[in-house]
This record gives sequence, C-alpha cells and structure tokens, in this order.
Amino acid sequence: MKKVFTLITALFVLSFASFSQEDTRQIKEPEKTVFKPHAFLQLQGGAAYTLGEAEFKDLISPAASLQIGYRFSPVLGLRLGATGWTGKGGWVVPAQLYEFNYVEGNLDLLVDLASAFGGFNPSRVVSPYIFLGGGGAYGFNNDEAKALNTGGHKLELLWEDSKIFWAARGGLGFDFRLGDAVSLMLEGNVNMLPDDFNSKNADHPDWQFNALAGIKINLGKSVERIPPVYYEPKPEPAPAPKPAPKPAPKPEPKPMVVLEMPVLPSIHFAFDSDVVDTKEYANELATIVSVLKEFPNENVDIIGYTDHHGPDAYNDGLSLRRAEAVKKYLVEQGISASRLKTSGEGKDTKTEGKDRLTIKARRVDVTK
Repeated sequence: MKKVFTLITALFVLSFASFSQEDTRQIKEPEKTVFKPHAFLQLQGGAAYTLGEAEFKDLISPAASLQIGYRFSPVLGLRLGATGWTGKGGWVVPAQLYEFNYVEGNLDLLVDLASAFGGFNPSRVVSPYIFLGGGGAYGFNNDEAKALNTGGHKLELLWEDSKIFWAARGGLGFDFRLGDAVSLMLEGNVNMLPDDFNSKNADHPDWQFNALAGIKINLGKSVERIPPVYYEPKPEPAPAPKPAPKPAPKPEPKPMVVLEMPVLPSIHFAFDSDVVDTKEYANELATIVSVLKEFPNENVDIIGYTDHHGPDAYNDGLSLRRAEAVKKYLVEQGISASRLKTSGEGKDTKTEGKDRLTIKARRVDVTK
C-alpha cells in the first residue's frame, strides 16, 4: 500500500511540474480554429405546393431532396442534387384534382449570411443562408391529367409521355449546428417552371414551392484547430572565463612570461535588433572590458553576424550595426577606439541546421 501511495505521489508531482513548465512559456500566437473546405451531404423531406386553381390544402403533396455539395469558404458553396416526388393540379369545372410525378435536378450557389456579415465562427449555432440555382425537371406518370382530358374539357398544354422542363429556383434556409459533422436543416424554396408543367394554360410560368427539413453531414473535417506557438526559450548565459593567473614574483630574474589573451564570450542579439542588451549580457560585457584592460596593447576585431532570415544585403548592414553597437559600448567603458576594428559578415556560416535561424547565429564575436 505504501509503494502504491508513493507511486501516485510521484506521478502527481511530475504532472504538476510539467504543467507548470508549460504554463510559464510565453505564447507568441494563441490557439485558433480556422475553416477547412469540405464536401457535404443533405437529406431532406417535407411538403410541396403547386400553385393552381384549387384550395391550398388540396394542392399540397410530399417532397424529398438529396443534395451533395462543397463549401469553398465560410461564405460560398455549391451543391448538386435532386428534389421532387409528387405535383398536383386542380380542374375547376367540374372540381377535380389530379397528380403527376417529377424529379428536378438542380445546381445551386449557396451564400452563408452569418459568415458574410458576422465573420467565421465555428461555434455558431444558427446560420441562415440563401441560394440561387437552376436545372431541369423530369415529369412522368401524368395519367390522371390524361383521364380528365375528355369530352368538352381539354387541358391545352397536356403532356402525355414523360417530359423534361427547364427550372429556375431560389430559397432561404437555416443551419442548426449539432456538432462539427452534423447539422439540422430547415429550408424553403420556390421553383419557376414552364406553363405546361401542370398541363394547364395559365399564360404565365408555373410555380412549385417546397418546405423541407432534414440533416446535413459534413464529409470530412470542416474546421482545423491550430495549436499555440510559443517563443523560443532564452539560452542560458555562458559562464565568464576565469582570468589568467598572474605569475608569482621571484627574487631571481627570469625570462618574461608572455600571456595569451583568453577567448572572449559572444554577445547575442534579439531578432532584427542591433541594440546591446546590457542587462542580459552583463557578465559577458564585463569580461570583455576586463580582458581588454588587462591586455592594453592588444587590438581586437569586432565581427557581427545575423541569422539566415531575410536578404543578404539587409543582413550585411545589420551585422555591421551590431558590431558598431558593441564597439560603442566598449569605448564608453574606457577602451580606446583605435584598438577596435569592426566588420559585418552578414549571415553566420559557423552555425548549422536549425541553429542558423536562432539566436545562436545573431551575435557579435570579439577576437584577437
């Protein structure tokens, strides 16, 4: 039991330490959700109404719709599909009703009104949309109309065999989001067809209205979640080198010991900056000043470098400005300007791999 408790405690401490480390990192770009183009499928059913000379309720018939489409952006999409089932017509004298069947193929342009005026919001629950389109309607099984076309009652535009009609349509719908993949759809549309669609001569186009409800299924991911981007952690400052020990004096004269000036630390710079961070690199700067004062007869080269971002011409100038900034600091600390020669090498050729794009390449070296 004690071992189990110890194991649980260790796991808790490790998890907390990991969370704390993650939480203290500085976020450069927060997490975001973006639209992803995708295909979708719509299945709907409802009622149709064919405008005619009869009671409204007598001209209502069932309707169904199958659509497949593609959303190119949060605002625009296209869909291809078929709508139809039963159409109705009304004979006035004597009052009779007749039915026929049709299937209308359509190509629609969809416009999402919520995204067009309110911007993309992946969590939006209700999204109204409009559409405009057209296509053709295939009519068949017109036997009831043919049975009425007897005696003194004639349907002037009666079609007896199956027939194809042109069609234009538009409508308004509402998308109720149930999740990333599924939505509830409510839609109303109006279809304009030729005058002979319902076999009667009205001297104007025939009108078919549909009220539909169903579901929309996204065939693929509709959104993409991009994780946050963090700033690179600052590298630990390199420890200052110990000054060379001075030789102890001896009574007997001995040959002069020539001391070599030690290797001096580099000074690093922030991205696209030529400003010396005197707080961050206080130890390094103090070491350079101390060594140069200890070796007053030594002249040094101050060489600036940049990372591999940007064009060469710009980086050449930036590297020289960084070298001049370090020289200016050393002169302010009492180092003679005549001892300091500056140059800019542009992009650093000494670093390799990913380091070429990091702060390791953005530096100034002071060398003998």
